[in-house]
Amino acid sequence: MGNFGWAINFSILIGILALIMLIILFIAALFTRTPESKDVLKYFDSTFLIKATNYNKTVLLISIAERFLTWAFMAGIIYIFWKNFYINNRIPLILAAALFALFSIILFLIILPLQYYREFVIDHRFALSNQTLPSWFIDILKDRAISLIINTIGLSTIYALIIYLPKHWWIAAAAIFILFIIIASFISPVIIDPLFYKFSILEDKQLTNEIINVTEKAGVSIGSILVADASKKTNRVNAYFTGVGKTKRIVIYDNLLNQYTKKEVLSVIAHEVGHWKYKHIVKNIAMGAAGIIILFFIMYSLKSGLQLGASVKLVLILFILFGLISYITMPLQNFVSRYFEGQADNIAVELTADPQTQVFMLEKLARSNLANVKPNNIVKYLIYSHPPIMERIKSIILYTLAS
Repeated sequence: MGNFGWAINFSILIGILALIMLIILFIAALFTRTPESKDVLKYFDSTFLIKATNYNKTVLLISIAERFLTWAFMAGIIYIFWKNFYINNRIPLILAAALFALFSIILFLIILPLQYYREFVIDHRFALSNQTLPSWFIDILKDRAISLIINTIGLSTIYALIIYLPKHWWIAAAAIFILFIIIASFISPVIIDPLFYKFSILEDKQLTNEIINVTEKAGVSIGSILVADASKKTNRVNAYFTGVGKTKRIVIYDNLLNQYTKKEVLSVIAHEVGHWKYKHIVKNIAMGAAGIIILFFIMYSLKSGLQLGASVKLVLILFILFGLISYITMPLQNFVSRYFEGQADNIAVELTADPQTQVFMLEKLARSNLANVKPNNIVKYLIYSHPPIMERIKSIILYTLAS
């Protein structure tokens, strides 16, 4: 009973901490104010700042509601199984997989209305989306289908490992999940991404050569330079590096190419080159692997403490706890991510030798994406994976002065 007690208390503590974080984020969102200090007004006008604040506040509140509904559903699952908590019911793997799939489908249906309101209604209201409702719904179905397959296979794998490797299942599960992350980094650009966008080779030879010059200056090798037809869906602009090894590629949104000068596009690309120069993708994979090992060890300890044998309810309880612990550690993950983004900003200044364009481009990106340029610190520390725009601008200016 001692082991059982610690496991129950730990699980309750995790739930309480996650709920406290969500409540703090909710309160911070409610008290979001439009930044109107002199440093902000130097770069952005009041009309934009008010619009961006309203947009980000609305999206954040809806996202909080989505997460709360998700946790409420999961808590309901725990309650349903609670009466049979001490009973270990092993069922065939196929039936277990079907129950895991049903769990994912019901969860998707529960949060779908809020997801529709956040991603479709709000984005259209603020002129960020060009997507038709059928197109949006098809994308959501594709995304959820991928998640359904991954979740079902993942949970079924854990269930099978607990049955056939009762003492070492967590080691095998961690190894499989790490391998999955590595393989996904290779295949996602060539299998998953084309499900959502059409890609074409960048035809602008001058820009292509300039990009190659920047990558060579950084000592980074690239694969393809591709253009995504993002303008069919969104007014946001973006560019990113993706893939590992032979699937490495630069992807540029077509609306970035169509609406911005070559110098501005190159400043965005230089930032992404910085991520490769500092091997951020590899470091993220390594940190993700370490996190998976730690989380699965915690899951293994909790399984022993809960005194449960192999069962669907055990796997779902572990899955719920896995998600709660991941949420609690999100501020730490975001702290590292913001540090990486700062490194990429600094190297972009070195590669382009044009800090003015870097700053100007950050201003334009903020306007195009309706970014909250100066959120309150609570929101920043909890959920921001990138430094806020004003911090990035100040950092670039200070880095340039120090160079």
